[in-house]
Amino acid sequence: METKDKTKRGGTSTKKGAVPASAPKKRPAAASAPQKRAAKKPGTDRSRREAAARAAKIKAMKQNVQKAPKRRVSRPKAPMQPVIYTQPKVFNRNRFIIQMISLVAVVMAAVLCLSIFFKVKTVTVSGADAYSAWAIREASGIQEGDNLLTFGKARACAKIKAELPYVDTVRIGIKLPDTVNIVIEEIDVVYSIQDSDGIWWLITSEGRIMEQTDAAGAIEYTKVLGVTLYNPEPEKQAVAFQNLPENQDSTEETLPEGETQLPTPVVVTEQQKLDAALNILQALELNEVVGEAASVNVADLTRIELWYGTRYQVNLGDTDDMDYKIACLKYTVRSLSDYDSGELDISFTTWPDKVTYSPFE
Repeated sequence: METKDKTKRGGTSTKKGAVPASAPKKRPAAASAPQKRAAKKPGTDRSRREAAARAAKIKAMKQNVQKAPKRRVSRPKAPMQPVIYTQPKVFNRNRFIIQMISLVAVVMAAVLCLSIFFKVKTVTVSGADAYSAWAIREASGIQEGDNLLTFGKARACAKIKAELPYVDTVRIGIKLPDTVNIVIEEIDVVYSIQDSDGIWWLITSEGRIMEQTDAAGAIEYTKVLGVTLYNPEPEKQAVAFQNLPENQDSTEETLPEGETQLPTPVVVTEQQKLDAALNILQALELNEVVGEAASVNVADLTRIELWYGTRYQVNLGDTDDMDYKIACLKYTVRSLSDYDSGELDISFTTWPDKVTYSPFE
């Protein structure tokens, strides 16, 4: 028999043994507009706590990365070498004396070998044309029986160059056990020039006087005309002979009124002419036309004349650009025929950088 138990709970009644019904949930009150805006702002407490937590987490990660321990490579240690102690040797006077005697004996044996076994027996000469091998050996002063390793090479070279003017360079070597080799380089290009007394001399393009010759011998070389030498001597530097002007009255002349004194003309010394001639000779050697030039006349430095063999009379003008002018001369002669002859103007005064050719009539 069902019993009914009526109970008043909130105005409702339930049967006995039945599950009571849940009470209806209360809805939260609707938030106002200012509260909604405050919840959406990032500066609220919750968002600030989340941002602070993320920042702390990132900082901790960085600290863990920086504080990561470096790995150390373990290297095996080298075993220590055992230290061995030795007793110092006692100075042995007898042994020291024996060593010194042995050293002196070795030195004396070396000196004896040098003086007995290495002696000059043969002297060879190469590169000599103007002088014979006998003349060069005599000039060197090297005698048979001299010590091969101790004779004076520098002294022998100096004696050869002093006594033989055509020798330019000397090299002396030895060949064991008894041979001396002398290598000569001679001066093969010389020119002829007269002194103030009309005597012909042979000189080099550097102005070094070689030796005296005659008129017949001077024809075989390129002649330097228009200047003479003063007191030439072999193996000396050439010096031009300067004509002294006649004594003139030092009193000043009074010029008439209205007249002006003319300027003093430029005086060219004989040494300047000689220097210009040597410069031309060096240009001939540079362009390899030495054997073709018969003469060079420097009497007038504004119109230097050169005879190229017997075919061409060349006007070189002044002393400027002499190397270039001689090169132009060489090129021009090669471009002409073998039967041509005439005057070549390489002064570059009439036509700059042009060579003019006028055949002889």
